[in-house]
Amino acid sequence: LLSLLVLSGCATAVRRPEGGVVSVRFTCLAPSAVSVSLVGSFNQWDRVKDALHGPDGDGVWTIVLPLPSGRHEYRFVVNDIDWIQDPGAPSVDDGMGGTNSLVIVGP
Repeated sequence: LLSLLVLSGCATAVRRPEGGVVSVRFTCLAPSAVSVSLVGSFNQWDRVKDALHGPDGDGVWTIVLPLPSGRHEYRFVVNDIDWIQDPGAPSVDDGMGGTNSLVIVGP
């Protein structure tokens, strides 16, 4: 079973291969970026832990992470400074006057 969100800018795709392992593919279109990392509730908002690979020839940065079922809030950090939302994902209140992107993994 493969479920994809095809969106402009940054996007997520959830893949459920056999065996019940859930991998989530995060992509961010940032052709002029020097670095892009993923921060979120799944890595304690650590800017260093999950660096995206790239950019590819189209300026897309990518990382695939195993995530447990549930709701996961996240943002991309571009060039170690700019915390940006995923324009292709739902937004949720971050409890501090801002918003985060949301991916839901599971049934």
